[in-house]
This record gives sequence, C-alpha cells and structure tokens, in this order.
Amino acid sequence: MKKALYWTIAVFITIAASVYQRMTGPTYPKHLQIEMNDTTYKFALPRSAKTDPIVRVVLKGAPKNMDAYLLWKHYPTNEYYKEIHMTPAKDGLIALLPTQPAAGKLQYFLNINGKSYFDNAPLIIRFKGDVPAGVLVPHIILMFAAMLFACYAGIMAIIKNPTFKKYTLITAVILFVGGFIFGPLVQHYAFGMYWSGLPFGADLTDNKTLFALLAILAAVFTGKWKWNQIVTIIAVLVMFIVFSVPHSVQGSELNRNTGKIEVGK
Repeated sequence: MKKALYWTIAVFITIAASVYQRMTGPTYPKHLQIEMNDTTYKFALPRSAKTDPIVRVVLKGAPKNMDAYLLWKHYPTNEYYKEIHMTPAKDGLIALLPTQPAAGKLQYFLNINGKSYFDNAPLIIRFKGDVPAGVLVPHIILMFAAMLFACYAGIMAIIKNPTFKKYTLITAVILFVGGFIFGPLVQHYAFGMYWSGLPFGADLTDNKTLFALLAILAAVFTGKWKWNQIVTIIAVLVMFIVFSVPHSVQGSELNRNTGKIEVGK
C-alpha cells in the first residue's frame, strides 16, 4: 500500500515538473484573448515550426470581419517589419510565413482591429527539421522515465529505504540512453548537430542534461559511502532543479551572417 502511495507521489511530482518545464519554455504557444462584439476569442500563437514549405499562423475561430494583420521580420536583424493581411480560411484567419532553415528564427506581432499585440515584446518562432517518431518518442519517454525513477529514488532515500540505490542506478542508465543516445539524435534531425553543450558549446538543454547525469552518477559511485543517502537526495534535487529550466532556452540559433548554427539567447 505504501509502495503504491510513493509511486503515486513520484508520478504526480514528475508530471507537474514536466508540465512546468514545457509551459514555461520559449517554444510553447503564446496565448491571446480578445474581446469583440461581446464575444471572447482565444488564440494560440506558434513559437515553433518545422522547415516545411508553408508555415501557417492561424487565429482559429476568428470571425471573418476581424481585421487582422501579422507583421514579421527575420530574427535577429534590424529589418523593417513586413505586413501580411490575415485572410479568412476554413478554420479562422490565416497568414503564411516564409519557411526558414533549421534553427532560423522570425519575430512577429499582430495588429487586430487597429490595436497591436506583442509589439513591445514580439513573438519569436524557431524552425526545426522533422524528427522521426522512432527517435523523438523514445527520447521523450526515457527522459520522463528518468525523472520518475529519480523522484522515486529520492523518496526512498528520504524514508531510508535501501532500495534507493537500485533506483538511482536505474535512473542513471535511463538518463544516459534517453539524454545521450536519443537526445543527440533528436538534436541532429532538428538542427543538424549531435551535441552543442560542454565542452563544444553552451547549449543549455544539452548542458542541463549533462549536469543531471553527473549528479546522479555521483550518487551511484558513492554507493558504499555512509553519506550516500544524503548524496542521493541532493543529486535528485539537482536533477529536478536543472530540468525545471524551461526547455529550449538558450538553444540552437542560426547566425544569418555566417550561416552557422550557434547558441541563441
């Protein structure tokens, strides 16, 4: 009974941490709410897109009499904004953006019924290559599983249950496979490189995965030390702290002057 309770707590914490990481990331859609003729319209604006021939920004459910414009330019540049009149479509109002190379970015804002939205802090949309499901799905599952087993190991360490050592080792194995085998494959398909963290770069997503693994390995390799329980608890806390950093922050960005992919802000 207690075991089921501890697993339930671990699942809840892991889901909460995963949702927080996702929703606070720079590629999560930005939400906009507009009042018009006593009706509330809610829109989700994209901040991530594939390098497809056509990229659609849709105001889903918008009425045809809504006068909307999308203003965009390449990021980061000092270009003037280009204006697109959003036109009616089956699912609302749409504007077509020009596709960009992998890690290329555009910034945009909207003008709806004469009022500008996000003009002071334009939305940035980053482009990426298509990642096969056979690579992306195992990566996501394994990274979630690593967080789950780490959380359970931490709980076991807190209650001084000796099985925490077994679950810490399981965490290390899953994290290595998910973050250092499937992770680089995802990076390669999306942005054309396998690793852009230390010692080759400062990509925050890669580096936080590295720090998490080092913390868990510290707990594994101090297994015979009398303070291993404390080390494990600290390692799990470090792992959740680094993974709470929003995904894709300070990630890959195309340098438009050199044509090389670097680390963005």
